Amino acid sequence: VTPTNNHAERVLRFAVLWRKRSLGTKSEKGDRWVERILSLRQTCLVRGRQTFPVLVEAMTCYFKGLQPDIAWISQA
Repeated sequence: VTPTNNHAERVLRFAVLWRKRSLGTKSEKGDRWVERILSLRQTCLVRGRQTFPVLVEAMTCYFKGLQPDIAWISQA
């Protein structure tokens, strides 16, 4: 059995490798940021979207006091 036959393991592999290369974070706040950004990255990958434009749109909306369009997240 190959080590990458499990879908959940394949999804988490990038995060595990990132943590190994970067030596993790130094705070709980850093941990939460990494969890969220890696979750966004994986969601974008699954939904066929680029992460950076989604992040830029979210930050732009935040600073303008608007809600970003997140309908694409729940689309099958």
